[in-house]
Amino acid sequence: MSQLGFTVPALTNMQDLDLAVERYKTSDLSGAELLSLWQAIRDASLNQTFSQPKDDGVPVENSY
Repeated sequence: MSQLGFTVPALTNMQDLDLAVERYKTSDLSGAELLSLWQAIRDASLNQTFSQPKDDGVPVENSY
């Protein structure tokens, strides 16, 4: 398998991710540049950590 000739930028926080998504939506990118930006957005999205929901006081068996 051949090596792809681009590097994927590291998006380390939500602000970087938001800016990358906006650039992806508004830019006229193509080829390797488009693919690398898409992959960076994908990787950052998959690596997000979500905070645990706070207890709302409703027992699970009583929730809908």
